[in-house]
Amino acid sequence: MTEASALDAPHLPAAADEPIRVLLVEDEAIVAQDLEETIARLGYTVLGVASEGVQAVCMAAELHPQLIVMDVGLQGDIDGIQAAQMIRERAPVPVIFLTGHRDVQTLRRAVSTGPLGYLVKPFQEIELRCAMEVAIHKHRAEVANREREAALRRNVELLASLSLVDELTQLHNRRGFFELAQQALKVARREQHTLGIFFMDLNGLKQINDQFGHSAGDQALRDAAEVLRRTFRESDIVARLGGDEFVALARVNRDTSALNKRLREQVALMNTDEQRHHPLQMSIGTALFNVTSEDDVESLIARADAAMYEEKRSSNRRSGS
Repeated sequence: MTEASALDAPHLPAAADEPIRVLLVEDEAIVAQDLEETIARLGYTVLGVASEGVQAVCMAAELHPQLIVMDVGLQGDIDGIQAAQMIRERAPVPVIFLTGHRDVQTLRRAVSTGPLGYLVKPFQEIELRCAMEVAIHKHRAEVANREREAALRRNVELLASLSLVDELTQLHNRRGFFELAQQALKVARREQHTLGIFFMDLNGLKQINDQFGHSAGDQALRDAAEVLRRTFRESDIVARLGGDEFVALARVNRDTSALNKRLREQVALMNTDEQRHHPLQMSIGTALFNVTSEDDVESLIARADAAMYEEKRSSNRRSGS
């Protein structure tokens, strides 16, 4: 490994408040010393140096490193790949593998343990620095994602405990939607991502009830709910507000056009059922959530509702009704 003078100053990931604690695992003493000095120069704290796989497992359990730089080919009963697997079974510590092996079999074994970096010797100091920073960044992203998933599970459990589900369609009801949507807006403002709200009206529900009976009307509402489930992701918030009105809050890239198109395609697909006595028809209005605005859930629904009625009026004008 060669050194680059431009990297002499310590350089840590921007999100770090204190030096990342590193466990170094390398069985060649000279290489280990060189690596330890390099890692320290880059601004990290080397907790210890292990030379065997079993020793690495024990030191990881005792020292609780935040990152492990691990040579694949170690002396002793287990190699670096086996040691990394044993360590990660106990704690989700990010691992960067170092190896002189270039064969496919070794690479596949290493990848199967889920490392966040893989460097083939010899390598440049800048390569090590980049690998360490990327590994730390990916690990933090994985931790944040697990925390969001755990929070989502807690929200789902909360909804179930508070009976915030519409009995007929099994979507969220009005209260359930507002509970989750308010939290979603807070997250969107914090993480600066775009949300789209969809307000949907099931057209002709009264006529279905009058002509075919209320059981047919209930089925139309359940069919509309199924269309929404097929259109939106599980992480999106979909609800029946009441009567023939539905709403969905979804994360979008720039606008609502892609989801709007998919929703209309799912409605059309539902209507291909030859056993249907009446077509399923929806009027759809959408609005985007501006993270810099003072929008709340009510104002978003109002804007989407207005867009939906404008679409309905335009459709009536085109049909001459």
